[in-house]
Amino acid sequence: MRRSYYAVVLGFLLFSISIPAFAQGSLKIAVVDTDKAFKESIWGKKAIEELEREVESWQKKGEQLDSEISALEEKLAKQSAFLDNKEEEQKLQNEIQSKRMEGQALVQQGNANLEKKRQGLLEPILEETRSLIKKLAMQESYDLILEKQLIVLYLNPELDITSRIVVMLDKAYKEKTPSKAKEPTKESEGPVIK
Repeated sequence: MRRSYYAVVLGFLLFSISIPAFAQGSLKIAVVDTDKAFKESIWGKKAIEELEREVESWQKKGEQLDSEISALEEKLAKQSAFLDNKEEEQKLQNEIQSKRMEGQALVQQGNANLEKKRQGLLEPILEETRSLIKKLAMQESYDLILEKQLIVLYLNPELDITSRIVVMLDKAYKEKTPSKAKEPTKESEGPVIK
């Protein structure tokens, strides 16, 4: 449904732009894959690396808590046959329940922190990408630059400016962070977080 809505809007937009453009001569169009530009740029790779480290950190915390819960459950199972005192058994059950609640809180806190970190890392890259696309459009007099991910069914490779945007994004990153602008390691080219 959403895709067909974009198709209608894009069709209308192309129609409304093409009439004046054809009257003047020609319509200059380009296409960019911002997702690909993000993944291939140094800045994007660094952001992905940092997010993966953060995810790993939260996973370790969760695994540690899981092992504590497992140890308590094992202790309860072993001792329940020998415990005459129901108070001691209840104490262990309460401790297990408390750890489970701590685990739920950890998951919520981790998700919130990861989302905040993701926004903090990605938003500047997206803003810079938009700015660079607009700059390139103005410099080279493009009438229209489309996002490849939306509704491009066929693309003449000559119209794809993604690699140019990657080069511009890398340059912008190096200017903003000259000491950190090294290429990410090969190991970091693993799974991508969206």
